[in-house]
Amino acid sequence: MRLGVAGIVIHRLLLIVYIVKLNKVKDFIPILIAIIPFIFIFSYLLSISDGIPEEFYYPLLVQNILVSVIGGVILSNYFMNENANTPWLSIFGVLFIAFYFTVFIEKCFLYNLPLTYFKPLGMILYVTSYYAFYKFVIDAERLNANEKESIEQII
Repeated sequence: MRLGVAGIVIHRLLLIVYIVKLNKVKDFIPILIAIIPFIFIFSYLLSISDGIPEEFYYPLLVQNILVSVIGGVILSNYFMNENANTPWLSIFGVLFIAFYFTVFIEKCFLYNLPLTYFKPLGMILYVTSYYAFYKFVIDAERLNANEKESIEQII
C-alpha cells in the first residue's frame, strides 16, 4: 500500500509540475488563492468522515492537498490565461476533481453500498479526464513549438 500511495503522490506532483511548465506560470499568488476553496471542501469532508482508519488519514490528507493544488492551478489558469489550450485543461480539471470527489465519497462515506454505481462512473471520469489532459498536452506543445518558430524567424 505504501508503494502505491508513493506512486500516486509522485504522479500527481509530476502532473502539477508539468502543467505549470507548459503554461509558463510566473505568478503563484492566483494559484494560492484558487487552492483555498478546494482545501476547504476536501478538509471538511475528511473531518466529518467517521470510518477512516488512523493509517489512512495522513495519506488521504496528502492526496487532498495535492488534488487541491491541481484544482487551484487549473482554476487560476482558467481565469488568468486566455489561450487555445485553456478549454482542454479546464475540462481535465473538472473531470479530475469530479473523479477524485466521487472516489473520496465512495471510499469514505458510502463504503457499505454495492460498488455497481461508482466503479463505472469512476472509470469513465478517469479515462475522459486523462484524454482531455492528453489533448491539452498536445495543444500546449504545439503552441509552444509555434512560438519558438516565430521567435526564431524574427531573430
